[in-house]
Amino acid sequence: MTHSNDAGTGTPTLVVRLDAPHHVDGQPVRYQSLWLLMRVYYAAHFEPSPVSLAALKIRFGQSGAAGDLRMLVSRAFSDFARWGVTVGWGDDVQIDARLLPTRGRSKGPFWLARDEMSRIVVTIGDATPTDPRRAIASFLGLAQDAAPDTPSPALEYVMQDIAFWHHLTLGKRDMQDGVFFAPPQAPSHGEVRRQPRTGAIPSFHAAQVCAVDDVQRGIALLAETIAWRRMGDAARTNRTLATLAATFGANPPGSPTLRAMHWVVQAWQAYALRDEAGAFAHLQRITDDATLAPCLVYNPRIRFESRNLQALLHKSHAARSGPMPARAQSAADALAAFSDALQAAFEADSLELAQHVAANIGLSLWLFWQGALIDPGRRLAAVDVQRQALRWIGLSEWICDRFGVGGNSVWNTVFLLRIARGAVPTRRDPDLATLRASTPLSVDAFLDAVQPFGAPFSRAKGFLRWTDVLATTLADHEEGRICFEPLQLANLWFEMLWFALHQDGDSPQALHAAHSLGRVLPVLPPPDRRFFRDALRWMPRDFQREVRLAP
Repeated sequence: MTHSNDAGTGTPTLVVRLDAPHHVDGQPVRYQSLWLLMRVYYAAHFEPSPVSLAALKIRFGQSGAAGDLRMLVSRAFSDFARWGVTVGWGDDVQIDARLLPTRGRSKGPFWLARDEMSRIVVTIGDATPTDPRRAIASFLGLAQDAAPDTPSPALEYVMQDIAFWHHLTLGKRDMQDGVFFAPPQAPSHGEVRRQPRTGAIPSFHAAQVCAVDDVQRGIALLAETIAWRRMGDAARTNRTLATLAATFGANPPGSPTLRAMHWVVQAWQAYALRDEAGAFAHLQRITDDATLAPCLVYNPRIRFESRNLQALLHKSHAARSGPMPARAQSAADALAAFSDALQAAFEADSLELAQHVAANIGLSLWLFWQGALIDPGRRLAAVDVQRQALRWIGLSEWICDRFGVGGNSVWNTVFLLRIARGAVPTRRDPDLATLRASTPLSVDAFLDAVQPFGAPFSRAKGFLRWTDVLATTLADHEEGRICFEPLQLANLWFEMLWFALHQDGDSPQALHAAHSLGRVLPVLPPPDRRFFRDALRWMPRDFQREVRLAP
C-alpha cells in the first residue's frame, strides 16, 4: 500500500474517511478497528489519559464475553500493522511501542504513539471537516460537550472485568484453609455436591491472567509467593519473587503497602533459607525508604509482618550458642517484638495473624525460661511458666477453632507437646529408666491450665493420653484428610517417640515412631536434620540407632 507524504516532512500520511463507506488510504476497513484507531487518536489530541479497556466495554461490551473483546483488539492491531500505524498499550506511554510484548495487550490501556499524531488526516467525503473534534466525537459516539469525553476513572475501574477479584478471593479462602491445590474429588453417588475447590495456587494464576494492570498482577503474585512459602517450596518461591521484582521494576506500583509487602516477602524467603542477615536487611529497606516507613506506623498489617519476623530472627539468635548476655538480650527483644506483633494483629482486625503470634509467644516463653535467658533468678516457678505458656497455645488454638482460621496448621499441637514434656533428662543419652522418670504435665493438668480456652481440646480428639493426641493427629495425615509438610511430620514423630517411650517403654508404638521419624529425616534441609540429630541425644541410645537404621 502506498501513502501520500505529509508536506515538508517526508512522513507518509494516513487518510481516514469517517463517513460510509469507511476507508483508510482508499481501502475498506473493519468498523471496530477504525473505531479504536480514532479513539486513541481522539484521546491523544483532546484527552489527558489513554483509552482504557472500559471504553471498549462501554462501546462494544454488549456484543459478547471478554473473549470477543480480545478478538476485537487482536484484529484491530493486525489492521494497524497493515496500515503502518503504531498504537501502544500499557501504562508507560513513553516507551517505544515497537518493543512492547503482545502478552497482556488486550487489557490496555491503549494510546497512539507520539510520532503518529500528525500523520493521520481525517476526512468526510473528500474534504477535511471544519470541526475535526466534533466530527470524530460524533463518529465515536461520544458526548458533544466541552468536558473531557473519556469515562471517569471511577467508571473505568468498576467497568473492568471482575474475574480478577473472583479468582483472588477464591485463592485467599483456599489458602486460609490450607488448600493449595484442588483436592481429589470423591465419587458423588448422585448426591448434590458443592462446587469443587480450585486451590490457592491455580486461583492466583488465574487472577494474574485476568489482571488489568501491574498493581493487580502484583497483588496476585504476592499472594502466590506467600502460598509457595507456606508450602515450603523455596524454588517456586524464588521464581515468583523474581517475576514480582521484574513487575515492580518495570512499573513500580503507586501503593506503598504493596511495595512494603514485597520487601516483607523477600525477608521471609531469606529467613526460610537461613539468611538472617538478608532478612534483617530486607526489613530495613522499609524503614530506610521515606515513602515506605509510614507503613510501619499507619498500616498494622505491615507492622505485624515486620515485627513478627523480627521476633523470629531474635528468637533464632537467642537459641544459638554464644555469650549469655547477648542471647538474653535477643530473647528479650524477641518477646517484645512478638508482643508488638500481637497488638498489631488485633489492630489489623486479623484473628488469623493473632493466632500465629500467640502460639509463638507461648513456645518462646517456655524455651527462653527453660534456657535461663529470661528470669535467670528463677523468681517464677516452673509450673507457673509452663501453664502460662500453654495458655498462650490454648488461645491460639481456640481462635483457630472458634473462628475457622489457621489453615489446619499442626504447629500448635507440636508446641503444646513440647511444653507439656517439661524438663528434659539431666544428661544426654539417658537410659530408658531415666527418661521414664521424667514428669511431663498430665493431660488433665493441661486441660485445667488452658481454661478458658479448652473447647478445642476434646476427649474425642484424643485428649486422654498424649500418645492418643499424636495418634489422632497423625491419622489425619495418613488418611489424607490433611497434608503435613516433612518438618511438621518429623516433629510429630519425634514427640510420639518420646511420649510412647515415657508411657509404655520399649513398645511397638515407640519402635514404629522411631522408624517413621527415620524415614522423614532425610528429606529435611541440613539445618533441620542437625536440630533433630541434637534432639535425639536426649533419647536412649537404642532408639537413636533405630531412627538411623529406619527401613
